Amino acid sequence: MPKSGYQVVFFLVLFLLLPCITARGAGTEPACNCRGQPLLQDATPPIRGKEVLDLQERLSQLGYYRERADGLYGPATVQAVKRFQADLGLPVTGNMDPATWAYLAWSEEKAVVEQSLPPPQGEISILVDTDALLLIVYADGEPYKIYPVAVGKWTTPTPLGEWQINSMSSVWEGPFGARWMGLSCPFGSYGIHGTDNPASIGWEVSSGCIRMYNHDVIELFDWVTPGTLVTIIGSRIKTVPIPGRLGPGDVGQGVVPLQWRLRELGLDVGRADGVYGKATEGAVRELQHFYRLPASGVADRNLLFLLGLAEGGKDW
Repeated sequence: MPKSGYQVVFFLVLFLLLPCITARGAGTEPACNCRGQPLLQDATPPIRGKEVLDLQERLSQLGYYRERADGLYGPATVQAVKRFQADLGLPVTGNMDPATWAYLAWSEEKAVVEQSLPPPQGEISILVDTDALLLIVYADGEPYKIYPVAVGKWTTPTPLGEWQINSMSSVWEGPFGARWMGLSCPFGSYGIHGTDNPASIGWEVSSGCIRMYNHDVIELFDWVTPGTLVTIIGSRIKTVPIPGRLGPGDVGQGVVPLQWRLRELGLDVGRADGVYGKATEGAVRELQHFYRLPASGVADRNLLFLLGLAEGGKDW
């Protein structure tokens, strides 16, 4: 298969580094509702469909598939996949399994990712803006680098709040792409990860996770550690359903708007982590005392109304 000298060097370096890349950061396995590309394999009769057609076009752009794209997973497609797997140092099966999909996405991204930067100095934190579809890395409170991302659909939204990275893993598999960084959200399994579908970046398409280009997520993975703060914001916070009563022990997305509103008023709630714990209870008691209400520590409908978080209250 003809390749430029640049391509040969590129794949040779990848082949030599692959064992180290795959092994680094191995840990907790990803756990979320993300769905990856389908398994495509040599079968009788051959698999046919749009997924095969898209695969043929992607392999053609990389120089591996040289026939007419017909949407049929036949011998020409199988051979193209085998050539790709051989160049990447993967098991040569001719099947599009999760690992092959992940490396295909990685190989396609060279033209769209920005040049790598040296690791930032200082304390690292992350802000994800679900409206702008951007992830911003901060170093000691100053913006350092911005990445495009994909976020959750309206029906499966990305959780808003202040989380921490609590697990990290090199996966190179399916919907998680090259890396996984799990978030501490207590009401669901969400993470920041790569993708096997780079065309999805810049859209609201996920099941709630934050997707990045694989080159980008590899770079970010090397900068962060467990405990890194990840703040996720977005205008959807104004439409989050809030129960008529919130109290100690409650956990959910509806607690976050209360915590953020209390903080706006100068009260200490700790992280806006969706958990109605001691800090949130104490802040509510303090506010109730200010309003000369019974200091129960429970945010009832009256208090939520005063905070603009109940129907008919002030728009926050």
